[in-house]
Amino acid sequence: MKMNLRKTLISQTLLALVLAVTGCRVFTPKPVDENPNPSVADLVDYRNGLALLREGRADEALIVLQRARVSYPSSAEVANALGLVLLYKKDYPRAIKQFTDALAIDGKLVEALNNRGVAFMEMGDLAKAETDFEALLDGPQGREKVNARFNVSILRSKQHLWQEAETGFSLVLADDAGYMKAYRERGLARFQLDDFTGALDDLLRYLKVDQKDPQAHYYAALCMVTKGRRDLAVKYLEKTVELAPDSEEGKKARRFLEGETYSPQARPEDKR
Repeated sequence: MKMNLRKTLISQTLLALVLAVTGCRVFTPKPVDENPNPSVADLVDYRNGLALLREGRADEALIVLQRARVSYPSSAEVANALGLVLLYKKDYPRAIKQFTDALAIDGKLVEALNNRGVAFMEMGDLAKAETDFEALLDGPQGREKVNARFNVSILRSKQHLWQEAETGFSLVLADDAGYMKAYRERGLARFQLDDFTGALDDLLRYLKVDQKDPQAHYYAALCMVTKGRRDLAVKYLEKTVELAPDSEEGKKARRFLEGETYSPQARPEDKR
């Protein structure tokens, strides 16, 4: 039976389900709609797949969304959802194929375009990623345009174009002051620009909503050192070690706590 899927019901949750737990750190998860439109109410595999993905049960989500893809081959939303599972699993080529299929079915499904750009970026194909993001930036105003601007700024960070990245994240925050990931990323970019006061302000603002981010704790601590607050920096370094003892930041924090000194001119290599 053919179904007419409505993008307004669930599509805005799709990026949140995956990108909040991938290296891109793009969106905050939102729950699946508890009162779906009747036209999608019996898409059990589709809805269950999204719910499983939101819980991090990617292998199970993959099974049910592959089944949904067979049942609804002409559904752009199902193809996009399957692509998100593959993106979560870091199977970038297959994820890109699903996002491309979704766009072939419905060229107006801008979520799939943004998702494909993220997959290209994670795979290291920055040129193709930028093409997808710029296509969104050239389009009408909307949430996906803000997300695309954020992603372009992430791309600039990967290219070590720190000033462009900082400017981009500031534009994101001008559009949406609640886009907390933009504070985090702008803080990291400002650190690279030696704006330690601005970086610390952004990182502390972000840490109010996510206290389990070891990298944010680590760079906040380094900013505190530059301001002569070694006593407070120690607490943030200890938290870094507690959260991620085997990470690059955790190892550096441990060395710092064991007595090594830090100089802003000898800035640690950015491992993001």
